[in-house]
Amino acid sequence: MTSNTTSILVREHELILKVLDALEGFASMIERADPVYPQDARAFVEFFREFTDACHHGKEEDILFAAMVDAGFPSESGPLGVMRGEHGRGRRLVRRLRDLAERVVEWTDEDRESFAGAAHAFAELLREHIRKEDEVLYPMAEAHLSAEQLRRVGELFRLFEEQRTGPGAHERLHKLAHELIERYALLAPSESTLGMKRVPSCCGL
Repeated sequence: MTSNTTSILVREHELILKVLDALEGFASMIERADPVYPQDARAFVEFFREFTDACHHGKEEDILFAAMVDAGFPSESGPLGVMRGEHGRGRRLVRRLRDLAERVVEWTDEDRESFAGAAHAFAELLREHIRKEDEVLYPMAEAHLSAEQLRRVGELFRLFEEQRTGPGAHERLHKLAHELIERYALLAPSESTLGMKRVPSCCGL
């Protein structure tokens, strides 16, 4: 059973998974050579850089992982080392998406293939990463951190968002996410997370 602290991260995962569905729907359009909007490629990059990495992974690395290190977990090996490594792999894939999304010239066939390939690889990586965190890492944190430590982590989450994301940023990124989901999620391949039971996304949005 998750505490209110780790359930914050689980609810963020729910939103991220839905945007991954949308990203794969967008990538499928690219693979079919359907017309696509370059600004939407940039919107996906914005969401994954600002919400998934800066906000979500930021809270994990700077706060939750730090608390787990204080509780005796090694920082650069074991479960935390694996999670940090996967965060790094995800960042490299998003940089590839960003480099392609920011091109001012029309994409070549090679560019389209590269964007779609990076999008599918990122979605596969992040879905498995989220499963590991939800099913293994967060239960470990629940088992090894005291109630007071978990309460403190939750308070630091709140302060982190106030200081790092700025006023209105969370709401803006949720709005962007839901626009992308509405536009592209139903186009995702059948092996995506569509159809799986979802809890409401974080902040009730």
